[in-house]
Amino acid sequence: MASPQYVIGVDGGGTKTLGLLMDEQGRELARESFGSSNIHAIPHKEVETVLRTLVQTLCSRAGVEVAQLDGICLGMAGCDSPADREVLQGFLRPILSEKTELTIINDAIVAARAVLGRLHGLLLIAGTGSICFGWNDEKDTQARCGGWGHLLADEGSGYMIGMEALRAVLRSVDGRGPKTVLADRLLAHLEVAEPRGILQIVYGPKGTKAYIAGLSRFVMEADEEGDVVAGRILDTQAAELVRLVLPVYEKLFRPEEGETRLGIWGGNLVHAGNYRRRFLDDLAECGLPIKPVMAPDADAVFGAARHALSVLESRQRC
Repeated sequence: MASPQYVIGVDGGGTKTLGLLMDEQGRELARESFGSSNIHAIPHKEVETVLRTLVQTLCSRAGVEVAQLDGICLGMAGCDSPADREVLQGFLRPILSEKTELTIINDAIVAARAVLGRLHGLLLIAGTGSICFGWNDEKDTQARCGGWGHLLADEGSGYMIGMEALRAVLRSVDGRGPKTVLADRLLAHLEVAEPRGILQIVYGPKGTKAYIAGLSRFVMEADEEGDVVAGRILDTQAAELVRLVLPVYEKLFRPEEGETRLGIWGGNLVHAGNYRRRFLDDLAECGLPIKPVMAPDADAVFGAARHALSVLESRQRC
C-alpha cells in the first residue's frame, strides 16, 4: 500500500500569511494564519521565522512530521525573480527533507488555481494593486500585463482609486475640478483639519500603498450615492482594467478558438458591485469571447496546496 502524500500550500501577502496542509485526496488536515511574509516589505529574518513557524505548526496540528512532507507551494506576493525565489528557498530548505518538492510562485498563480482550477485562461487581479495574467495550457504559453507597482502603474487598483480621490479633493479646493462629497469625508477620515493636511498623510509614514488603497471604499460609497466625481473615477479606472486584459488575451488566444475564461480576483472587483459592473460592461463592448468567472469564496491557500499536488503529479508522470 502506497504511503500517503502530504503537501502544504502557502498564500503569503503583505498583511498575513495563510497555510494549509492537505493529503493527496485533497482533504484539509490543518490550517493556520501568521503575519506578513513579503520579503520586499519586512526584514528577511522575520519572513524566515513566519514561514518556518507556519510549516512546523501545520505539521504539528495535523500529526505529520516535517520530514514526511512531499511538497510545499509558496504563493508569494511580488515574488517574480530568481533572486526572490533563492531567498525564500534558503528560509525553508534547511528544515525540509530532500524528498520535499519546494515550489515558489507568484501569488497570482495560486489565485488562478483557486478560481480557474487549471492554468488555462486569464486572471485579472484588482485589489490593493492590479495585474492581469494569462496561460494557454494547450500551447504552453503565458503572458502578463501591468503589475509594475503603485509608483509606475497599478491602474484600476484600490491604490489608484484612492489616490485619484485625493487628487479630486485637491482639484476641487483649487477650483480646477467640481465639488465632491469626497472632500469632507476624506478629510474627516484622515483626521486633518484642512486640505494641506493631506500632504502630511501622503508623504508621511502613514501614506503606505495599503493605506491609500483603503480610501477606495469612500469612492465606492460616494458613487452609490450619485457623486459625479466618484463615478468618473470609477469609469476611468474600470476602463484601465480592460486595457490590462486585452493585451494578454491577444498574445495567447484567438476569437475563433472559442470562449476564454477570465478569473476575477481582488476585493475591488469581487466586493464592489458598481465597479465590477462598469468593468464588465466595458469588457463586453470589446466583443471578444471572454467569459468572466468570479468565485467570491475561492480560497487562494487551497489553490496553493492544489498547485503543490499538481507539481507532484507532473513529477510522477516524468
